[in-house]
Amino acid sequence: MLAKQVKPLLSEDDYLEMEKVSKIRHEYVEGTIYAMAGGSRSHNKIAMNIGSALHQHVKGTACDVYMSDVKLKIAHRRSYYYPDLMLGCSREETNEYFLTQPCLIIEILSKSTATIDRREKLIAYQSIPSVREYCLIAQNTYRVERYHRLNETELWHTPCMKKAIVCSFPVLIIHLAWLIFMRVF
Repeated sequence: MLAKQVKPLLSEDDYLEMEKVSKIRHEYVEGTIYAMAGGSRSHNKIAMNIGSALHQHVKGTACDVYMSDVKLKIAHRRSYYYPDLMLGCSREETNEYFLTQPCLIIEILSKSTATIDRREKLIAYQSIPSVREYCLIAQNTYRVERYHRLNETELWHTPCMKKAIVCSFPVLIIHLAWLIFMRVF
């Protein structure tokens, strides 16, 4: 009988060093790495629309907007993800390559990532105390799923907006009148 070969897990330090020189990005979940696919033009336009609006809104504050090249570290889950957009407002963030305390995380859905974004990442992101909102944005229809923390007792609420007049991010008190889909459809 052949012995089952176990694939060795990668250490966090090895992963972080590998990512600094890798031509492709990888997410890291408890020692296993997953290559990231490139995004579509629609995906890119939506990310730019949101990133630009958020950037304008937080000018002059302690907050910064980060796009898909900055990792999110979830230490208690031994995981690193590359969210499409994050808003970080903590002055305690010191690492140049990842955040640990974002208040807003946005993922733009695709056929290949939607299930992971709605399950694995939803659970992982909700486990971060600083996260107030997690938004999932469709790229093929006017649809935004917004998960937001109702209070400090960890209760979450999930309204879904379909071609509404306003998409709001209360964590910022910003309203994007569906500008996020500008020049996409």
